Amino acid sequence: MSDFLKEIRLYLFIYQWFIFLSIFLFYLKAADHHYGFFYVLIGLYLVYTLIFCYAYPRKSWLLLGLFDLSIALYIIVQTGKWNSPFMLYAYTTLLWLGLVVRTDRFVTVVLLFLVAYFILPAIFPNELLLPSPLLDQLRFMLDVITWSGLAFLFVAVLKNTKKLYGSFFRLCLFQNRLAQLEQPAEVCELTEKLVKRVLGSRHAHLCLFQEWELDGDWRRQFFLHSLLEAGAESFDKPGTIRLTDFMGKESAYFSFPLWFEQQSWGVLLVQSEKREGPSRWQQLWLKMVTAIVIHQRKQIRRQYDQARTLHQEMQKKLAQDMHDGLAQQLFFLSAQLFQIKQSLPPDWSERLGSKIEQMEQRIQWCHGEVRSTITHLRDNRHSSHIFDAVEQLLKRMTLGADIHVDYSTRGRITEEHLPVMDAVYRIVEEATANVLKHAKASVLQVSVDASPVQYTVRVKDNGIGFLIETVKQERYGVMGMRERVAKAGGTLHILSKPNEGTEIVAIIPRKAVEMYG
Repeated sequence: MSDFLKEIRLYLFIYQWFIFLSIFLFYLKAADHHYGFFYVLIGLYLVYTLIFCYAYPRKSWLLLGLFDLSIALYIIVQTGKWNSPFMLYAYTTLLWLGLVVRTDRFVTVVLLFLVAYFILPAIFPNELLLPSPLLDQLRFMLDVITWSGLAFLFVAVLKNTKKLYGSFFRLCLFQNRLAQLEQPAEVCELTEKLVKRVLGSRHAHLCLFQEWELDGDWRRQFFLHSLLEAGAESFDKPGTIRLTDFMGKESAYFSFPLWFEQQSWGVLLVQSEKREGPSRWQQLWLKMVTAIVIHQRKQIRRQYDQARTLHQEMQKKLAQDMHDGLAQQLFFLSAQLFQIKQSLPPDWSERLGSKIEQMEQRIQWCHGEVRSTITHLRDNRHSSHIFDAVEQLLKRMTLGADIHVDYSTRGRITEEHLPVMDAVYRIVEEATANVLKHAKASVLQVSVDASPVQYTVRVKDNGIGFLIETVKQERYGVMGMRERVAKAGGTLHILSKPNEGTEIVAIIPRKAVEMYG
């Protein structure tokens, strides 16, 4: 819209010059002794034009308009008052002032113009009147110029209307396309392409605070960290900010914060080619873009919360079914086996005692595994931070065991997909269980590192170790861990040597996982 107003002001300025030159030529032709006056007048207008185009600041355009209007008013008084051809020039100046000054100042200028119009005729008499034939010819020429100017104005309005329609049509297409996306990186990329295409900006970056870990674009990550360092989470209104890019070059960016329910969701950065930043209609358009993005992320968050709630309800139901079914049956089976052992004759007890004890141990182990699984399902770990959930898991599993646990974390997490959290949790659980059962270790080191691209889970012990070539992949839950990591799109590595301990490393990507598993 600002470009359109600039174009209109340019048309008005050119139109004024055509009117001025036409009137100047006709009055110069009819004048017999006023040549000096007209040459001084055109000299003043040339100086006025040069000052206006090259040197004068915009905030002082009102003074230029008043100067122009004063000269026009003097000429109107000299050339016939209301019938003066210069009235058209004065109207054009007033219209130009209406486009560049505030409404209250414009009304004041109009009132001053009317007051001066009625006062000046008493001071300056009419001395420059055109003969009727020349006046008719001048008015005809002014009509031609006016209609030509209106034609150019219509073309400009039509062109800008088409441009405006294209901008909002692309906005509708953007809304439809955005509804099909889920990953934050895809949303950011689509938004940036739209903004750069419509606004003609070289660079645009949509930085989301809520889901930044799921975005693997390093440029966007760079600007996101720069914004966080500049305190962008507290930005409450659009403004200009100077940031240094990854090449070390400082540039001005227009920042448009994304707020919803008194929470900062992110910032849309647009490289500002102009000192004053985007125009008002561009800011309105950017506000509509950000509103669409916020609505889409809100819908995804609602669907995600519904899926998480359903997942937790299914876990609780499964835990209850296992408790009422499998756990109870194992308990009854253990009790019956104990009764059988107590009722056996002495000679049978000697021959079958060891077998029955093995069966009891197996049943007790199975019962413990079922109880552990029930506890695992009932733990509401997805509602808490994954780092805290893993820490609680390690404390529970190593309670009473003669082993030192060294647990460390690195990275920042705000939200994560359920399959990723489940994979991280289960890998630590299975690997820790293997250490406690088989490794005979005194030290257990567990680390969970979260980068913007992946999770890296390490479980290391100083136990007896083993030769990987001599151990079947099905043993020690290795196959289950590999399948779980592969389902999440990651890889599992096992490093072990006899008497040197074992290290399990799981790398789980954060972008390649589906939202709802």
